[in-house]
Amino acid sequence: MNTTDKTDIYQTKRDLVQFTEKLAVGLSQPDRKFLLDMIYGLIKSRSPILTEIARALEESTRLLYTVKRLSNRAAAFSDFSRLEQNYLNAIQPQLRDDMYVIVDNSDITKPYGQQFEYLQRVYDGSRGGTEKGYMSANMAIASTKTKHPIPVYSHLFSAAEEYFDSTNVETYKGLNKVQRLFGDKTYTLVMDRGYDSNDIFKFMHKQQRQFIVRLQDQRYLKYQNKNFLVPELAHRRKGKIAMTSTIKGEKYQLKISHINVTLPCLPKVPLRMVVVYGYGQKPMKLLTNRPIESKEDVLSIVKGYITRWRIEELFRVQKQEYHLEQVRTLNFNSLRFIYRLVNDLIGHHTLLLEKEHAYTKQVLHRSKALFDETKIRFKLYRLIRGLAEILKYDRAGIYAYKKVKRRPPCQQLTLAV
Repeated sequence: MNTTDKTDIYQTKRDLVQFTEKLAVGLSQPDRKFLLDMIYGLIKSRSPILTEIARALEESTRLLYTVKRLSNRAAAFSDFSRLEQNYLNAIQPQLRDDMYVIVDNSDITKPYGQQFEYLQRVYDGSRGGTEKGYMSANMAIASTKTKHPIPVYSHLFSAAEEYFDSTNVETYKGLNKVQRLFGDKTYTLVMDRGYDSNDIFKFMHKQQRQFIVRLQDQRYLKYQNKNFLVPELAHRRKGKIAMTSTIKGEKYQLKISHINVTLPCLPKVPLRMVVVYGYGQKPMKLLTNRPIESKEDVLSIVKGYITRWRIEELFRVQKQEYHLEQVRTLNFNSLRFIYRLVNDLIGHHTLLLEKEHAYTKQVLHRSKALFDETKIRFKLYRLIRGLAEILKYDRAGIYAYKKVKRRPPCQQLTLAV
């Protein structure tokens, strides 16, 4: 191992120790050590499998004992609220006025699972249809400089849980937490067609939050005191505003129009439907309560919705870089803890990319990517692989960085003669 490797390993360990200390504020000492083990193991192994995490720790004890220790600690971990609040405190400086909060559900499927706790059938968005697995409620913002996703709410849930109510209720919990997180700052909720629901619209109106929601074709809107299906109303506008946009790496020439409408469930609330031609065979229809007074207002709404694809990248990072769907822990609490930790790590990785200092550039260089750095706009994949490549040469593990209190040597009792 050369000097550069040793320096990179030291810097990487120091960074993850500092991040762990932020997450572990207020936690017990055993939980702090466990958290450090899990974060180091996840980064080095890029795997949610406890055996791989334990192997990455390079401990002198037998692998089976390490796996059992990690498994027991994950199953017993209960201070999720403190862990979540510590993470939110770490990303608080990234919050600005007029940000877009992207809202979407995802899934972790286990098609061959039999003994997983609370396993239920969920909708598998990548393959279509239903499959055995778990659902997750996710909310994220795009970082200011690099536009990479920063999770602000990540919660894994199952319909088989004792206190589960509905998917909408899980969404409401997240929206309430986002509201508390932003405080007096303004933000806009951005949602896909799955959130085109009267209950969701009423909830956002009650919160007095701005939103941009993609509409389903089965939706009715009121225009000039008459109800129209969304496609019928959209074809009345052919697009007078031109815009060029890159979506998922492809360039599109878009034509945009807007029309004042209301919802039948909120007849006194003025809304706008924005119609976007050029992306797909059918026009894209967006409903918003943001004011439109100029061309720039219309373009900002469309650009705001396009940022929604950043959360799709978040899901890909979860499943392609940290391989979340390979998780094998049968205990649901353990699975929820690992899911929470992976999202916290992704947020931390984005903060590293925002800093753009020499260490970050070195990590990106160590990823051994085939493409030139200037051609890559989304660098999370490269950063995660670079961190794993650096730690691959580490044989010392993370034990030396734990603050282990040594017991004082036993003193022999002596009697005065």
